[in-house]
Amino acid sequence: MKEQLPLSPEDIKKLKKQMIPMLIFPFAVVVMFTVFYKLAFKNMDDSFFQDGISEKIFMGFALFFLGIVGYMVWTSVIDIKRGFKYRITGVVTDKRLNIQTSTRHGSAGGRSGSSGTSSSTTRHYYLYINDEEFSVDYKHYTRVKVGATVVMDRAPKSRLTLSLTVLAKEAEDPQATNQNRAENIKFLESEMREERFSDNDLQALKQIFRAYTKRKLLFMLPFVVVIFGMITNGLLGFLIVLFPLFVVPLWQGVSALRRWGEYIRNKGYAHKRGVTALVEDKLTVTGNRRKGTNKVITTRGTLSVSTVLYDSLNVGEKVIIFFPKYGKLPLSVMKLNKEEFYLF
Repeated sequence: MKEQLPLSPEDIKKLKKQMIPMLIFPFAVVVMFTVFYKLAFKNMDDSFFQDGISEKIFMGFALFFLGIVGYMVWTSVIDIKRGFKYRITGVVTDKRLNIQTSTRHGSAGGRSGSSGTSSSTTRHYYLYINDEEFSVDYKHYTRVKVGATVVMDRAPKSRLTLSLTVLAKEAEDPQATNQNRAENIKFLESEMREERFSDNDLQALKQIFRAYTKRKLLFMLPFVVVIFGMITNGLLGFLIVLFPLFVVPLWQGVSALRRWGEYIRNKGYAHKRGVTALVEDKLTVTGNRRKGTNKVITTRGTLSVSTVLYDSLNVGEKVIIFFPKYGKLPLSVMKLNKEEFYLF
């Protein structure tokens, strides 16, 4: 449900407070670019400055940043002038975390030119209320769980979340609530007997081990190439100085060998152990450098699951998580209706 309401004095205060760092930011940008200008380009050829290229570049960057800040301030001013907000009431049907990683390649010219690479990661948080997506702050994102009923006040132009309230569930019978809590505790404390591997269990174990080994090898490859290049070019001295380059692939290799040992032992033992758990929350994780993954948060930890299992699970649902006898990598999840989903 979406309704239009007038801004309260507290809402106006939040919108004005949001503009303070925006108004300070341009001055910080000017100082930053001035310092960068003097330090980064002091050794460049005079022709670079005589042609006015540097001034045009910095002018372009300044206008770009000022345009962004100006737009953000303008949206807050428009919201205050309009004097209304939207109140959205509904059920949180999903949550999403979007991770954006950007890499910058910088260089400083001149006779002794140098270059470097830096990366930064930005996280954006989204709630789906009645299947409609809304961007929110981290503090609001962590407060709610999928399935909760919420009331969110939102500025229409700046899209600032003015408030987010989790509504209490309708009055329930205290006796039924206590009984449900007791059942959950009893379920979590129950012990499961070991079960013998089925053919599907053995296949899942093999697939999980292969995926884990592949990740380790891909992580090791760049370091191994660098180390091999140093050895073949007689740069053993640099290899000693850059000792961490040797430690990282060595540790990854030891970890892969340890998993290989666990795989052999589990294959020979051919039994799995089950632990009981409750679903506490779930979310999807997306990004520009990763495939979309579905995460289910349980009382036994966070699991990466298939879309089919993700859509079928509800917060508060009882499940059984199966592990091989040796190791901590989960093998499958079983619902109480005996439907089992493998985690590979």
